[in-house]
Amino acid sequence: MPSLTRASAPLARIALVAAAAVAAAGCGAPSGTETDSGSAGGDWSPVTIEHAHGSTTIDQKPERIVTVGWSDEATLLELGIVPAGMNASTYAGDEEGYLPWDLEKIEELGADKPELINTDDGITAEQVAALSPDLVLGVQSGMTEKEYQQLSEVAPTVPYLDQPWMTGWKEQALTIGKAVGKKEEAQQIADDTSAYIDNLAQDHPEFQDTTYAVGTVMPSTGEFGFYIGKDARPVIMEQLGFSPAGFAEDLPVEDGQFYGTLSQENADKIDADVLVMWFNTAQEREKLEDNPVFQKVEAVQDDAYIGYEDPEQSMAISTPNPLTIPWVLDGFVEDLGKAAEGQA
Repeated sequence: MPSLTRASAPLARIALVAAAAVAAAGCGAPSGTETDSGSAGGDWSPVTIEHAHGSTTIDQKPERIVTVGWSDEATLLELGIVPAGMNASTYAGDEEGYLPWDLEKIEELGADKPELINTDDGITAEQVAALSPDLVLGVQSGMTEKEYQQLSEVAPTVPYLDQPWMTGWKEQALTIGKAVGKKEEAQQIADDTSAYIDNLAQDHPEFQDTTYAVGTVMPSTGEFGFYIGKDARPVIMEQLGFSPAGFAEDLPVEDGQFYGTLSQENADKIDADVLVMWFNTAQEREKLEDNPVFQKVEAVQDDAYIGYEDPEQSMAISTPNPLTIPWVLDGFVEDLGKAAEGQA
């Protein structure tokens, strides 16, 4: 998610966290089906998935899947399945709303681009129904119970598992794998991705015993927002070997939120060995970095501060999945290594 907004409404949901479509057809692989020789059909045993709004049973092998969760489509693509429709990214996507790692994988699979659905103002059942899905995935989403009920009238629907926007990437991959009958393949993908992160951590022993804070500037109030707990950014940092800075864990956190807030006047309380800040715009970044109070933060003075404003990087880190992790992490880890050494 872009800074603290999962993009716009998704910058409102994901920041704080970001027209009826027609079924796709064309010369590439058919949307919503697997691209290997074992495509749709075959034996299928019903599966039931427990989630925040109850449980969903998938009685038949899905052949047309629509994804309305952030990055759900990436996990599906990594499993070799091209959705019939997927969530558009108005924050980090191209002019149409496609994300670069998705396009790379779609091209690799030799498929047509799926139809896009704009969910910035909520998930509209009519748009989803127009694509005639037999499965709807919103595992990484803030799908409301009302939206879930409406979508369930269209097709079996899997929303977030516990808290909105807080399904971990590994849990997301395994849930989607189970839903589409590729449980073993999803487990292998999760294991390979975890091993990739573990190898990066082993290559950087300097991350051990180094504290971190990852934050942004709240567009509405100008306060700092520091990500905590199960949010994807802290999870990635800790998988790489970092430890959370104590001050961030002590910040006030509203119920259901994934960040704690701190006023800019109290920037001197930011006590972390490495400080990473994500911004929505270059102007937002420049304004903070010109702030004399921020300049006195120890990590800033120690050249252990990194600032990012690139939407693609922000999206790749804030909604990590088996496609974005290798896409973004090498460069991110290189920057973290310089920060940990005081050379950012």
